[in-house]
Amino acid sequence: MSEYSISQALQMLERLIVISTVVALDRGKARAKVDWGNGAHSDWLPIAQLGSEALKFWIPPEPGTQVIVLSPGGDTTRGIILPGPFSGAPPDGNFEGNVSGKGNVDVSDGDVTVTGGDVVAEDISLVTHVHGGIEPGPANTDRPK
Repeated sequence: MSEYSISQALQMLERLIVISTVVALDRGKARAKVDWGNGAHSDWLPIAQLGSEALKFWIPPEPGTQVIVLSPGGDTTRGIILPGPFSGAPPDGNFEGNVSGKGNVDVSDGDVTVTGGDVVAEDISLVTHVHGGIEPGPANTDRPK
């Protein structure tokens, strides 16, 4: 094997798995650009999906986040962005942010606690709703308004 062939094989091997930093994010197309570490930026690369066709978790890497780029055959133009090494302090178990979705939520053997906020169902606030049609005493109330 020639020195050129060995050099090509080593470069391909080096590019199979690369730790990179996100420099741009296209949320609408689930893709990002990364800095290869030498100031050169990738083209738009797809962000790996966590989940399945029916259940997806969307936590895109923000610019400045380290990620792992897996490039089949060492071809960085075909790279796929995976979550990278954890940075900063580890999470304390509390979630910060907004969650939205469609479907049912089932909590078994646990509690749901809201602190400093409200729970709203069918435009009825758990915090500010009022009950009408009752007199003080042991009577039951009407439905919330």
